[in-house]
Amino acid sequence: MRGLSLVAAVALVVGNMVGTSIYTLPASLAAEVGPLGLVAWALTALGYGFVAAVYMRLGRGQARTGGPYVFVRAAFGDFAAFQTVWSYWLSAVAGNAAIALAVVAYAIEFVPGFPDTALNRFLLAQAIVWGLVGVNLRGVRHSGRLQIGIVLLNLVPLVALCALALADFDPDNLRPFAPQGWSKLPLGMALIVWAYAGIESATVPAEEIHDRPGTIARATLVGYLLATFVFLLSALAVAGSTDNATIAASARPMAVALERAVGPWAGTLISVAAVVAGLGTLNGWILMAGRIPVSAAADGLFFPAFARLHARWHTPHVSLLVAGAVASALLCLLFSSTLLALFNFIALLSVLTTLLPHLYSMAARIFFARAAQRRGEEGAAQLAIALTAFLFVLLTIYGCGFEVIAWGLLVVLAGTPLYALLKAR
Repeated sequence: MRGLSLVAAVALVVGNMVGTSIYTLPASLAAEVGPLGLVAWALTALGYGFVAAVYMRLGRGQARTGGPYVFVRAAFGDFAAFQTVWSYWLSAVAGNAAIALAVVAYAIEFVPGFPDTALNRFLLAQAIVWGLVGVNLRGVRHSGRLQIGIVLLNLVPLVALCALALADFDPDNLRPFAPQGWSKLPLGMALIVWAYAGIESATVPAEEIHDRPGTIARATLVGYLLATFVFLLSALAVAGSTDNATIAASARPMAVALERAVGPWAGTLISVAAVVAGLGTLNGWILMAGRIPVSAAADGLFFPAFARLHARWHTPHVSLLVAGAVASALLCLLFSSTLLALFNFIALLSVLTTLLPHLYSMAARIFFARAAQRRGEEGAAQLAIALTAFLFVLLTIYGCGFEVIAWGLLVVLAGTPLYALLKAR
């Protein structure tokens, strides 16, 4: 059933992008690259403009749920499509556990008398995950309405406070501009890539979107522009209102910067907005995790049960429940400091595995653009856009570091026996 309107689809894209990372990322950027992070934000935003343009074009011709999997299978066949859906699904379910932990880390401060123990964090994270799984089981419309409300509660205070903070902009806070040198720019861009995960969100629940060809393209464009505006505004507000050393040393860089520029109340309000943002991101990615493998399962390239739709709510209930169960299992790593370190690495790896579907999707668009060019249906500009987007995603993968890339390759290859078993059936 088609249930997502244009507004809800935009909220899905923005909510999946403007999540908890924007509230913590300024500290990492300040420590690694300094104020040069502003240039990294601008270049990454420009690169993702090409990626957004590619997904807009791909989304216009899409008729099935699944996003990148659908594009890659049409261009390159079953094996590349399986690699895409395998890495994308693993990224979503592992990332959901990490998002839940980030939400709990902020939320626990607002529960008076609630002991901050591993058990309590675990229970609160489980309640959040399964509460949102329940919302998504009821249908995409319920999830879409919740997403619209959450995005508004996140963006309105964030944009308003950052605009007020710009009045306190001090150029001296940007000196030295590149304390670690300009060679750190690729690292800064790699850090920012995490914030843009989800730009493809409107393409995933394609069969549940009203007027899907036009809505998917418009939602991708509007979502990209709105998220980029928020990213650049907040980056300027934080870097210009607070010195780099203070930002780098803070676990709450956004709150600290706004407290200095606007007042103590701003820090509290922005912390609440961070909790809301995390809930929106988790809601959006639970929706995505349930739908990423649906078409692949129907095609025999993933577990067949994942293609089942609930008789009443018409949602992929098996896929949603399994995704929730995997996230719940990963949360058990909270009870061991050694395992928690492993979990943090898994969370980082999950971001890398979102980039492989991007890379394959950009390559698929190159394939389609070249074929259309030979038929005289498209000009050279479309091919150039696709090639630029491909090279940009390739650069961001390089920025992840060779250790993470190597582990990501192993994760993708580990699914090969499953592909063989599924094809044999």
